[in-house]
Amino acid sequence: MDRRGLVIFDLDGTLFRAEAVTVPAVIMSFETRDLTPPPESKIRYFIGRPTPEFHAWLDEVSPPGIGPEIARDVDRTEIELVPEAGDLFPGVLDVLRTLRQSVARMAVCTNGPRPYVEAVIGAYDLAPYFDAIRFLQHDGDDKIGMVRELLERFEERPGIVVGDRPDDIEAAHRNGLAAIAVSYGLGEPAELAAADAVADSPTDLPGLVSKLIEARGGTDD
Repeated sequence: MDRRGLVIFDLDGTLFRAEAVTVPAVIMSFETRDLTPPPESKIRYFIGRPTPEFHAWLDEVSPPGIGPEIARDVDRTEIELVPEAGDLFPGVLDVLRTLRQSVARMAVCTNGPRPYVEAVIGAYDLAPYFDAIRFLQHDGDDKIGMVRELLERFEERPGIVVGDRPDDIEAAHRNGLAAIAVSYGLGEPAELAAADAVADSPTDLPGLVSKLIEARGGTDD
């Protein structure tokens, strides 16, 4: 079977149930200091957003002077919780195995920092499914630029970005790619309206990827 196309996956809220580690990490970091933690809905809002933005919010909701300390604590606690409290969305591994047989190249593009991303990839043995893993390296990184880098690295087309946030859709369209939004993640329906297709479950992804690749044509591996 010819393998065709390039599929770029977001990580948090698309493959990994990040709220299972980020929400308790924030709550624990506040409660150990006898502070009232921010509402869970606010914590979930920042999951998957660029790390500097998340840290800036933690500083804003923390007492003066201790925001950076809390941010470091949250980062450390998230990594500790990844193998014991986190999980992939149901069916993700089967989906990745299936797509690996038909897609020429697969990559991860995430706003998470390297230690956190490596913890998730390692805990769930995801590395064999991907040809590249692009995490946040600099404060100025964004999804548009990171996806562009992956397109410069891999020539296989058509390209598809799969994610649960508006920046995933924007990164796809700004780079001339199709976007698949996942409704089971953390994004609100209105945020995902511009996507070319919507997956209500990870198990929807192989069929949607196949349809988009066929519709847009592609290069063989």
